[in-house]
Amino acid sequence: MNGTREDFCLSLLDADALREPLDPERLAARFVHYFGVSPRPTMDELRSILERAGFGQVSGRRLDVKGIHFSAPGGGYDILYRDGLWDGSSAHTVLHETYEIIGETLFDIDSGSPPDRSVCREADRFAAAVLMQPKVFEPLALQSGLDVLTLQRAFRCSYASVTIRLAETVKDPPLMAVLYERQETGDPADWADPPALRATVARRTRGFGPLSTRSLCGSRGGLPRRGKQLPPGSLAERAARSGTVQHSTENGVIATARPVFWKGKLAKVAVVAALSRGRSLQHSTGGCMRRRT
Repeated sequence: MNGTREDFCLSLLDADALREPLDPERLAARFVHYFGVSPRPTMDELRSILERAGFGQVSGRRLDVKGIHFSAPGGGYDILYRDGLWDGSSAHTVLHETYEIIGETLFDIDSGSPPDRSVCREADRFAAAVLMQPKVFEPLALQSGLDVLTLQRAFRCSYASVTIRLAETVKDPPLMAVLYERQETGDPADWADPPALRATVARRTRGFGPLSTRSLCGSRGGLPRRGKQLPPGSLAERAARSGTVQHSTENGVIATARPVFWKGKLAKVAVVAALSRGRSLQHSTGGCMRRRT
């Protein structure tokens, strides 16, 4: 890898990659190819790439935020992440800052529109796409049975990033992935019981459709959405109450809810629902879908 940050950004401009908004997925693919990022990059590898390519010096510091970057004397940047983060979170944070630096560098070179300062979601998508590359992530996702917990351990990324990545990379079968999480932070010993879980991620792929099943929507109906609590009577609520994995097959939808514990306390519930092969075929050919109440 001999290219620099400026060389990489010039290659984006030369390829007319910026005729459309800077898509995090496409940018991640170009970044991986240009700098020869391995299929499962470690923090040490990313630090080496970013420092050699002139993105900046990467180091941990005592910070109130997860990460930050700022211009360094003589060009380049200092990229800082908070001390004490686990490896997966550190790598994600550093790549988040890398996305923002690329945007700033493109602005400096091209003198176009200044970078959007509200790019956190796009930066997170870029980081997740570099850490969980489609050619590696999708086969393992299918092999694991779309198991968020298994994928989180394999890629050392946050549960939220893994949940989002499922909906971005798996094309068949159509699916919906939802992550419910506690709002409390700090030591789990201080967490309240029973837990109040809300959806922090709720994504579905093309072809899944606005299906209404009790396993996903509970007794009140309505698909899970960000910010919503556990639907009463849903598979997610059953998993939270029992502390065990719950499965269901309903109206051609196969769903699994898996609880996640931290220091003995329920922290999250990951739900993945996918269309069965027969249901997927029926949907794609315009077959009638029954709505259960």
